[in-house]
Amino acid sequence: MSVDFDKFDQMVDNKELKAQVEAAPEYDDVPKGRYRCSIEKMEIKPTKAGDKLMFAVQLKIKETLDAPKNQNNRYVFWNRVICGNKTTEKWNDGVAIKGVITWIEKILTADDEPIVFKNYKKFAEDVLDIYQDICPSIEVDIDYDPDGFNPITIKDVIDI
Repeated sequence: MSVDFDKFDQMVDNKELKAQVEAAPEYDDVPKGRYRCSIEKMEIKPTKAGDKLMFAVQLKIKETLDAPKNQNNRYVFWNRVICGNKTTEKWNDGVAIKGVITWIEKILTADDEPIVFKNYKKFAEDVLDIYQDICPSIEVDIDYDPDGFNPITIKDVIDI
């Protein structure tokens, strides 16, 4: 696929854009730490390539609890492929799905129906229902490790 960059260059004032780039602050990733977050998105969706399914969750940092500097109002993400994984004894779609179920169970109360995998369609519906029914009324304290296999670990659930 060929891109006509000249077309985009003609759409902007390059002198002004260069000044904006130079004035922009340095970008840094959210560091490892403990944060209080709201769950902004939680869904089962296709991967970018469209050939696999993944669990995708987006959390917004409401309060920095223990980190090198304040990260409030930034976002952290966790995506887990649940359909299309390599099949080995230690890692396969079933293990990936069980990991997602275990993660979601941490936000459920004893009164909530447990989440059970029956098929992908029902699982996606259940995840959406949990997101719509529970997530607006809670915040979660998490340990975030951007280099970890499971980058977001729920430590506590707070009713709001």
